[in-house]
This record gives sequence, C-alpha cells and structure tokens, in this order.
Amino acid sequence: MMFNKPDPERIKQLGPDRACAEWVLRNGGKVIWADGKATADYNLLPSEEESVPKITEIDATDSGISHYGFPHLIGCSKLHKIILHNNNKIDDRALKGLSYGSGTLSHVQVSKCFNVTDLGVKEIKALNKLETLVLFNLSAVENLEECKQYLQTHLPNCKIKDAAKQINEKLP
Repeated sequence: MMFNKPDPERIKQLGPDRACAEWVLRNGGKVIWADGKATADYNLLPSEEESVPKITEIDATDSGISHYGFPHLIGCSKLHKIILHNNNKIDDRALKGLSYGSGTLSHVQVSKCFNVTDLGVKEIKALNKLETLVLFNLSAVENLEECKQYLQTHLPNCKIKDAAKQINEKLP
C-alpha cells in the first residue's frame, strides 16, 4: 500500500508525470513517454535533477497498483491510455479513480481483474473523452452486456470493443 499512496510534496517537487511514473514502476507496471520510449524498471528513471517527458500510456498488466494511487493521474496532461489487466488489486474503487484522468484518457482496457463488479464498470462513465473501451474476462461482472449498454448511453462517442473476441493489447 505504501507504494500506492500519493505524496503531495513529492508531486510538487518532481512534477506529476515523474511521480506517476514512480507509482506505476514501483508497483510493477510500465509507462510510455511522449518521446515513444517505454520504461518498466524504476531504476532506469533519470535522476531526480533531470526532467522526464510526459507520460502518454500506462500498462498496469500484472502490477500491484491499487485504488490508493489513482490520484497520481492528476496533472498528467498527455496521458491517453491505461491498461488494467490481470491485477487482483484493481477493484471498483480503482475504476472510480480513473476519473482523475478524465481530462485526457481516450483509451482504457480493463480485463482479467476479478475484483471489478458491474458497479465499477459503470464508474467508467466519468471518462467523457473516452474513445475506446476494452472490457473482457471480468468474472465478478454479472451482466457485461447491460454495463456496456449503460456506458454507451453515457459515452456515445466511445467504441466499446467486443469483450469476447478481444486479446490483451499490451504496450511494447
């Protein structure tokens, strides 16, 4: 849990993108920067004296990120894609926390997260810039079709991909 909680002083000192990258990397995820480079190793971050590019994508596949850390998304002005795949710490509270990135997120994948329920999926309605939503293998969701219809009503410009035929869209 300690690697998930935001530290406001650290965010103020190093900026939101650096702090968000630290959160993702310390918990086993990956980030893609605006320059196209990917980082999956916390130890490969530049020194704190050096600036980092903006984060554009987060891949939290098999990671330990949880709802506690989603406030890290605040201020990540170029973040457009998040993949939440095969993570047992992702739950309804985490999906509600995606709203911290509602100003920029255009692509979200939630898959193989067995603590996500119908209520959590419906929280995605807050992502008003969402263009693509990928949902599959959510065993605690009782009625995925109804959730998709609900979201389509609230997010008419979003393409919700057929969960049954989707494969994991991992970042490079």
